[in-house]
Amino acid sequence: MNCLQNLARTPVPNDVLMATLKLYYQMGRNDEYDSLFKNNREFLRRQIAFEEALAFYRLFFSHYRIPDSRLRSLQLDSTVARNKGETQYKNILAVFILIHRLDSEPFHLNATEINDLVKLLFRNVIPAEKLQYRKLEKPKHQFVTSESLSMREQLEQLIFKLTEIRKLGLYEPTFLYLNFMVDFLNMEIYRFQENDVVALLVFYIMALQEAKSIPKYQPFFKKIYANVHEFRNALEKTRFGWTEGFAEIMPLFRFMLKVCHELFIDLQEFARDYEYEAKLEISKSDYIENTIDKLPEVFQKDDIRSKHPFISDSTINRTLKRMQEENKIRPLGKGRSAKWIKLYKKETGKYVAQQLNFDLEEQ
Repeated sequence: MNCLQNLARTPVPNDVLMATLKLYYQMGRNDEYDSLFKNNREFLRRQIAFEEALAFYRLFFSHYRIPDSRLRSLQLDSTVARNKGETQYKNILAVFILIHRLDSEPFHLNATEINDLVKLLFRNVIPAEKLQYRKLEKPKHQFVTSESLSMREQLEQLIFKLTEIRKLGLYEPTFLYLNFMVDFLNMEIYRFQENDVVALLVFYIMALQEAKSIPKYQPFFKKIYANVHEFRNALEKTRFGWTEGFAEIMPLFRFMLKVCHELFIDLQEFARDYEYEAKLEISKSDYIENTIDKLPEVFQKDDIRSKHPFISDSTINRTLKRMQEENKIRPLGKGRSAKWIKLYKKETGKYVAQQLNFDLEEQ
């Protein structure tokens, strides 16, 4: 628990302080967003659970090499996993659906709940005998055989330390949970290799649930995955000097602040579009066509769905069919993951200056 023990001597740079204040300003609108989305909160949270599960799987378990089309089909309750990789994805999906269910019991930070989370996450993937706490060898005396201690005791001490610091109210909660995460993954609590997976998932749950620095209606792990190299570099820096109590945590905190800030900006834009769409008087098909006009030259149906989660698939399909018949777009392939290409060039509206030629010859 080197990070938590050394919080008092961890300097906070001015840029980090200002970024944290900016984040809290954005967090002040959380209740406003809850009120705006109250009629569709359950649907939105379930969609976010799907997006988070997919990004989380790509972030940590891409070595299974399962096509995106298959991963999306596994989101259906009726689809049965056929191998270990698919079982792992189904487990991740179950975890995120549980996290984002409106009627879920709050997650309590203790060894029992973390262990239950681990069992749910790796059920039928990692053997039960490996879902155990790591053992520590502690010598009794110099000439006496050492005894084994379970890392559960170390985890309970880490949680107790966090709880005591939290009560003091001297440190920003998100920063506290980030220090807890770094201690957790460096202590290697469990025998398996995925301690960083569990640590990041616990941080996500606590930041979402208590600190509320992660917006509930935007996919956190999708943003992490989009900046995966920066994330891994920042995470790796926390390992150097951790044993001596000098873990370099500020690059990771800066990264998390940047991600959360971008998520709130995305949420602000999503809320604006949501409110506009609720008051929309033009046809939904025309609205979708307007969205397609703003998308890149090659796009997917999912790009439209992300912009209009409340417009039905049938309406989107009708619009695509109509635009195809009007020779505006053309499909590139078949199936759920098929891409479309625009057959027209969007006018930029830019003015190109040209030299005017006047015939000044005498007549």
